[in-house]
Amino acid sequence: MSLPTPRELVALLDGELRGSPAEQPLRAVAIDSRRVLPGDLFVALGGRHCDGHDFVEAAEAAGASLVVLRRDRSPASVPSRPGCARLLVADPLLALQQLAAWYRRTHIRRVVAITGSNGKTVVKTALTALLAGRFRVAASPGSWNSQVGVPLAVLTAPPGTELGVFEAGISAPGEMERLAAILAPDHGVLVNVGLAHLGSFGSREVTAREKMRLFQTIAEPGWVIAPDDPLVNALPLPCPRIHPGSGPPRLLDQRPQGSGMLLQLDLGGSQAQVAVRTRSQPLIEDLVIAMTAAQRLGVPAEEMVAVLQDYTFGPTRMETWRTPEGITIVNDTASDDPLSVQTALATVASSPEGGRRLFVFGGMADLGSGERREHELIGRMAAERGFAELLLLPHPARSHTAAAWNARHPGRAARELGGTAALRATIRQLAEPGDTVLLKGAARQELSGAARAIWESMAPRRLLVDLDAIRDNVARFRALCGPGVAMLAVLKAWAYGTDLPRLAAALQDSGIDWIGVSAADEGAAIRRAGVHRPVLVMLMDTDEVDKAVRWRLTPVVYSLPFARALVATLRAMGACLEVHLEIETGMGRLGVAPEEALAAARLLRDSGVVTVSGVMTHLAGADDPAADGDTTAQLRRFEAVVDGLRRELGTPLLVHAAATSGAVRFPASRYDMVRLGLGLFGLHPSPAVAAAIELELAVAFISRLVQVRHCSKGQRIGYNGTYQVSAERQRIGIVAAGYNDGVPWRFSNRGEVMMQGRRLAVLGRVSMDSMAIDLEPLPEAAVGDEVLIFGAHEGQVLRPEQAAIQAGTIPYDLLVQVDGRRVQRIFRGG
Repeated sequence: MSLPTPRELVALLDGELRGSPAEQPLRAVAIDSRRVLPGDLFVALGGRHCDGHDFVEAAEAAGASLVVLRRDRSPASVPSRPGCARLLVADPLLALQQLAAWYRRTHIRRVVAITGSNGKTVVKTALTALLAGRFRVAASPGSWNSQVGVPLAVLTAPPGTELGVFEAGISAPGEMERLAAILAPDHGVLVNVGLAHLGSFGSREVTAREKMRLFQTIAEPGWVIAPDDPLVNALPLPCPRIHPGSGPPRLLDQRPQGSGMLLQLDLGGSQAQVAVRTRSQPLIEDLVIAMTAAQRLGVPAEEMVAVLQDYTFGPTRMETWRTPEGITIVNDTASDDPLSVQTALATVASSPEGGRRLFVFGGMADLGSGERREHELIGRMAAERGFAELLLLPHPARSHTAAAWNARHPGRAARELGGTAALRATIRQLAEPGDTVLLKGAARQELSGAARAIWESMAPRRLLVDLDAIRDNVARFRALCGPGVAMLAVLKAWAYGTDLPRLAAALQDSGIDWIGVSAADEGAAIRRAGVHRPVLVMLMDTDEVDKAVRWRLTPVVYSLPFARALVATLRAMGACLEVHLEIETGMGRLGVAPEEALAAARLLRDSGVVTVSGVMTHLAGADDPAADGDTTAQLRRFEAVVDGLRRELGTPLLVHAAATSGAVRFPASRYDMVRLGLGLFGLHPSPAVAAAIELELAVAFISRLVQVRHCSKGQRIGYNGTYQVSAERQRIGIVAAGYNDGVPWRFSNRGEVMMQGRRLAVLGRVSMDSMAIDLEPLPEAAVGDEVLIFGAHEGQVLRPEQAAIQAGTIPYDLLVQVDGRRVQRIFRGG
């Protein structure tokens, strides 16, 4: 991030400086003292439940270089830490917004601003995926669209962003002017005008007028995509107005295919079919809006078709899960706008799925005088659409929804529940195989968390990934390595078998500097997810060079033959790339030999199509104290090569050698950047690393007990009867997880699992789908109880490193073997 220096901010924000700041640009902006890193700017924002002014000293202790706070909240003392200062302003939120406006005009070439009552995030995410292969794109993380979210989203965009795709959400008249001043959009998208925040706006007419204020400074060749709605059409615009579907791309036809839809599209001069993973008509309409914007921005039709083929929508917009018992859960908790609720009911009611339909409703907020009418309409509509059950969470207007439902469904009254705990228990009791459960309401009502909890309670095999723990581990490595060392997150093997796009996006939000992947296709996947951090591809094939150019990836050059092929391919394409040169210093694997390094560097430099911007090596045994002499020798060889390359090239080089083990055990190996793999997940490559740094375990592999048996003496368990009961009687449990799920086969008769804090032995051979465990130490264990196979969950810890030893393997192998088709990935803390 290219932010001003503290003294430059004085004039920009009309502030008063206290203390002696460091004379260098600030690193990043933070509003949470727990996320502050050395060199950051901390803005103390007031809040309904929490005031940033109460955490100024914590931010300064964490290394903030500058703190922005209100003049009337400034302590009499000045910061005691050298290099830290305070900037006193009239309004910290306004200061944050002014800084974002400056940053947008300085570092972002063009902006597409998206607003609407619902669907903003869907359109933004799809448009970002469509643009990422052609432009340097930055987008709002998640749903950052508020008075605080918009400036923070803008400030996360890297300098040189060609297109910023940002959401803008408002909840009251007058708010849009500030967001428009920050974004200064070149193009705009109005998704729709619903009834969200009707209590504040008073009418759809006012809502439409307020939202359209975002676009009042857009001049040709800019444009605004807006619905063909009389309220919207009546409002003036200073630029062309485009109605989605009025011209190519146009949706010609659609038909069900599997759990999604097959779309027939007119792309202007050609037609194409696109399969998408949804049957929701509003989501399909949102895709058409995104395609319309992408086409106007110059994305060719064939690129759009390739990106959207088998397109999957993000969390909480008609997100559909299916439990192993055959219960479908539709989680649509991103919006509680009445139009969104009605559409969700219609979509689920029209689904060809058999079984009953259950509707969980959390109510709608801020509807003013229309609250009773709109809630009665939802109860009436749910009954008329054939839903079998209505489950209502606490809400001031839920009695109106219940009354409307009961009038049309006298045989089965609406269930008014006490909270999400009661909801989980009721769903477990009511839902049967073949049923569909729709959960609708705003995420702030914690309904989204309840939806995930219901699903988790029904899914026997789960791999939990704790994003907060991963962010905490990144912060610990930053504290260890210092502010001058960049962090690369190694997400090879599709993020060790978790979820590459989801994890890469979360790491970008946490401030990671680089992402490392194995192949170009992995890099393309995270670009489509809106990740704009630099991406290093460790093992690229010459056939993938075109992908590296298109998706702005940085290949590692690991041999002279690859260097020659890369140069030839780039010349034929008329394209250029930055690369990192890998030096083989003792790993005995990939890398240019030290004696060939200068020749490789000259070849690349003199090609005119390649810039060597980094140099790296791999340490073979940094985790092993017995190999410390070899590691030191590797570093000496590497440094000699780096010195020669610097003299030869005469340009800055990003130097990196250390993975997790090296970063922890060899401070000299940190150089300009470290590469974190297992350490991100809180796993230690060796006992020596574990002794040197404390990390938070961020994964858990969990299943359930599906049977309890009482076996007699002499009875044999499992294939070939390798375990024989020696006691007169033994209680044995069967766990729904086997080697097809990722349980190591070598756990047979030697592995352990954990239930209720107790370690329990694996008995007999691990089967394809199940394994037997000893329940004698836990007589209260019952069918349905959770079984921790490895990781940290609900206060229980079963270290993956120890499990790997029992399986005769390494933690990397243990993690990547967890099957992605049968074991559901669940992210928490996102």
